[in-house]
Amino acid sequence: MALTVQEVKNISCPDDKSQIKKSDGNNLFLLVKKSGSKLWRLRFRHAGKYQEMALGKYPSIPLSEARRLAEEARASLIHGINPMDERRERKRTKETTKDKLFSTIALKWWEQQKGSWSEDHASRIKRWLLVDSKCISNLHIEEIDAGHITELMLAIEAAGTLKKAPNILAVINRVFGYALAHRLTRNNPAQGLPLGDILKPLPKVKHRAAIVKPNELAQLIKDIDTAQSGNYCAVEALKLIPRVFLRPTEIRNLKWEYVDFEDSLIRIPAEEMKREREHIVPMSKQVAQHLKEVKAVTGYSKLVFPNQRDSSKPMSKNVLTNRLRDLGYPADVMSAHGFRSTASTILHEKGWNHDVIEVQLAHLTGTATSRAYNRSIYLAERTKLMQEWANYLDELSGIE
Repeated sequence: MALTVQEVKNISCPDDKSQIKKSDGNNLFLLVKKSGSKLWRLRFRHAGKYQEMALGKYPSIPLSEARRLAEEARASLIHGINPMDERRERKRTKETTKDKLFSTIALKWWEQQKGSWSEDHASRIKRWLLVDSKCISNLHIEEIDAGHITELMLAIEAAGTLKKAPNILAVINRVFGYALAHRLTRNNPAQGLPLGDILKPLPKVKHRAAIVKPNELAQLIKDIDTAQSGNYCAVEALKLIPRVFLRPTEIRNLKWEYVDFEDSLIRIPAEEMKREREHIVPMSKQVAQHLKEVKAVTGYSKLVFPNQRDSSKPMSKNVLTNRLRDLGYPADVMSAHGFRSTASTILHEKGWNHDVIEVQLAHLTGTATSRAYNRSIYLAERTKLMQEWANYLDELSGIE
């Protein structure tokens, strides 16, 4: 007799037995063990031999599902196919499909590339691939078309993170390039996607306020160099930033190990720089002397300008901006980042070589090869530039 749902639910193995079998008919039975486990089995004959096929565990597989699976197996037998072989093939195909999921391939590419990135950048790219791109991460790479990529870009825009879109598209393009090279796909739907026709234009970059007139700069430098009240590190950091062309974050995270007084150079490693390339700053005599005086005060910390409350951490990112405001320079007049624009504008007006200025600002110049093999590019010219710039600022501020 066929089993009923209630029978399957209530049946148990007698204490004097290790297991029992309860038939549902047509060679489908329930194996009930002393431990309480209930397992569905189908007995069948193929190629002259009897075999047993596991169909799953009750209650995960209820009676109706067990009967359906048994019927599918019998249909395969009618066509001369061993249902166990068929299941093994389906499992193998599923595993192969998993190997070709976009997320799987993306992670393989990421593992290959992460050694060339800083830890923060590697984490950012991994997040782009697995979190921001989740709508394609579980798709077979050959299923993904331009429409999927377009939907992803629109989702990024809708989330209010439009600036991410070009970067994420570039990373996806590289993942498909990796897949093409390893014969995991035959197309790259990310290549040549007209992002400008899909998304709204990015908002125009607002240039940070900067003083570029010599007479106004003269007053600013005087105010910075003569005002002594306030937090020591904030006062001294604001004196340094106009003279080294570094970004505020690079000033805040500056470490004593980067300062080479013997060679009069500041060497900032790639992971601390926006462009992720090592940067060299020749120190003028004034800058070197200034930093020696600062080291006498903050040399106890690894940081040149440590946080007032925790010397293992840098100053907060608003310290330099707040210092400018305290000196009477509002946001629309001067910003901490604006000192770079100030230097660039005035040095160009003075006739200095554009490339020399750009390299000192840590902007990308030349070819990738020349940048990789010549980290000291224009070092002699830049050394002269930094000294003359320091002298110029001294003249403006009236320092003898």
